Amino acid sequence: MKPIMSLKKWASPAQNKTVVVGGAVVAIALLASCPTLASVPQSVQQSCMVCHGQTGENTIYPIVPRLNGQLVQYLAWQLKQFKKHTRADQNAQIYMWPVAQALDQQEIQSLAKYYAAQSPMYSASSPRPGVSAGKQIFLQGIAAKGIPACMACHTVNATGMGTFPRLAGQRYEYLVQQLEYMHAGSRANPIMQPIAEKLTIRQMRDVAAYLSGLH
Repeated sequence: MKPIMSLKKWASPAQNKTVVVGGAVVAIALLASCPTLASVPQSVQQSCMVCHGQTGENTIYPIVPRLNGQLVQYLAWQLKQFKKHTRADQNAQIYMWPVAQALDQQEIQSLAKYYAAQSPMYSASSPRPGVSAGKQIFLQGIAAKGIPACMACHTVNATGMGTFPRLAGQRYEYLVQQLEYMHAGSRANPIMQPIAEKLTIRQMRDVAAYLSGLH
């Protein structure tokens, strides 16, 4: 199975140059349009908002996840995983390892609390094919393949709990990519890996189609 590519696939050469070489230019432009910078953590202003946006919602990249309204425990846990290099998928290594390495524990908690406090994520796009099939997998699982219902951990509305992330309204491309990473074993997760290994690419896309349309 061919994984979804890195951020560079989704941007023009000019956009890549702006983010990779001139990320500060993007940050400055975003800062200039923001009236409430006093309440924004320095780490968000200096690093996160270049890709994720100030509120965790804005991004030009479909495979950059929405962070707004995500659970505090999950955000902090993932940042710690990036910092320790125990989340080691392709984009984690390229983009998140350097950022997380510079954060201390207090900054991680501050960042997680800030993004969690933003208005929850949602998608305004039209429904994708496969929503009905995805809903069935999420709510009921696939008994014949030994796949449990996703809602058992992520809750019936996909709002998550604890370190089980909110999935409702998350970006379609990001969800598919992460399921592919776990299917291939490049993103280690003892709970999700055995499940993702049993999913076909069509089933991954169906579940992502359903979840991305929730809010």
